[in-house]
Amino acid sequence: MRILMASDLYHPFLLGGGEKRMYEIARRLAKKHEIHVITRRFKGLPSYEIHEKVHIHRVFIPSAEIKLESPSDGSAFMAGALLKGLNLGDFDLYAPQQFFPIPPLWLIAKAKRRPLVATIHDIYRETWLQKYGLKGCLMTAFERVMLKLPYAKIITVSSSSKEKLIESGVPEHRIEVIPNGVDVEKYDKIKVEKSEKPRVIYVGRLIGYKHVDDLLVAFSRLDLNAELYIVGEGPERKNLETVAKKLGVDHKVTFTGFINEQRKIELLKSSHVLVLPSTTEGFGIVVLEAMAARVPVIAADIPALRELVKNGENGLLFKPRAIDDLKIKLRLLLKDEDLRDKFSKSGYDLVKKRFTWDSVVERNEEVYKSLVADH
Repeated sequence: MRILMASDLYHPFLLGGGEKRMYEIARRLAKKHEIHVITRRFKGLPSYEIHEKVHIHRVFIPSAEIKLESPSDGSAFMAGALLKGLNLGDFDLYAPQQFFPIPPLWLIAKAKRRPLVATIHDIYRETWLQKYGLKGCLMTAFERVMLKLPYAKIITVSSSSKEKLIESGVPEHRIEVIPNGVDVEKYDKIKVEKSEKPRVIYVGRLIGYKHVDDLLVAFSRLDLNAELYIVGEGPERKNLETVAKKLGVDHKVTFTGFINEQRKIELLKSSHVLVLPSTTEGFGIVVLEAMAARVPVIAADIPALRELVKNGENGLLFKPRAIDDLKIKLRLLLKDEDLRDKFSKSGYDLVKKRFTWDSVVERNEEVYKSLVADH
C-alpha cells in the first residue's frame, strides 16, 4: 500500500502520545509499505528526508516555537499540507491524526475518491473554552466540524474516547479502538540504577489540563528529602518554574525541557514514582512507558487512566485536583518499597502481555487493508 499520513509533529519532535504513536506505526509499516508523513517544519530541519524508510515532508509555519493550538500556525500548516499532499501523487489511503492535519487530507481523499482514516485520541470540548477563552470557542467549533466529516473509519485509543466520540455524534460502526503501545525490549536493554534520593517524575507536555502545578504543590508538602523531575516542554513551563520558586522547592525540582528517547528512558528507570495529574487524557501513553521501565504510577482517577491503572493492583489513583490525596499517596509509595515492587511487577507484566507496538501496528494494518480492498 501507498499511504499518506499527517501529524502536527513528527520525528524528531515526539513530545506526546500522539506523535509517538504515529512515529511507531509509520516506521513499522514502512518495512512493508510506502509511507509518507506530512508534518510541520521547524528551524534546522530539512523540508524532505527519509528516516527509517519513512518519507517525511515538512511544511512551513510562521512560528519558530511549537504552538500546537495556534490558529495561525494551524492554518498555515493546513494550507501547506494540502499543496504538498496534492503534489505527491496518488495514495491508496489517507491517515491523518487530530486535528489540523485532518482537513487537507480529507479534501485530497475526497478528490481522489480514496478512504480517509483519522486517528482521534480524545475530544476536548469544554477544555478549550476553560483554557483559551475566545480562541477556545474557535477551537471548539473547529473540533465539532472535524467530527462531522464522513470518515471511512476513526481510530481512537481507549473506550472512554470512543464514548466521547459517540456522544459527539460519530456513528459507533465507524469507530475502531486500538490502544497505544510501548517497546518493552528497548526499555529492557537500558540499564540504569535508581537515584539515591527518592525521585518523582512527570513526563508530558506542560499545558494547563495536565495540572503539573498540582504535582508541584503536593510535592512541596512532602516531609521527605525527595527530588522531582519534570520532563517535557510547553506553554506552561515559565509559570510552573515560578510556582516551584514560590513554593520554595525550586532547588529540588529539575525542568529538563525536551529530551531524546534514550534520556527519557534513563530518567524514568532512575525514578521511584511517576505521577500523571491530568484531568483530560485520551489514553496516557506515559503510563505504559513507566510500567515498561518498572516504575510504579500514581494517576488522576479519570476514565482513560482508569483503564490502565487498577488502584491497589498495579498503581494508585487519586481524586483529580485533590492535592492532599495526591500528597498522601505520593508519601505512601515513596516510603513503601514492597508496594513499589508489587506495582512495578504488575505494571510490567501488563504492558508485555497487552500493549506492544507490534500488535498495535498489526491491528492498524488490518483496518487499512480492509478499507483499501473495499475501494
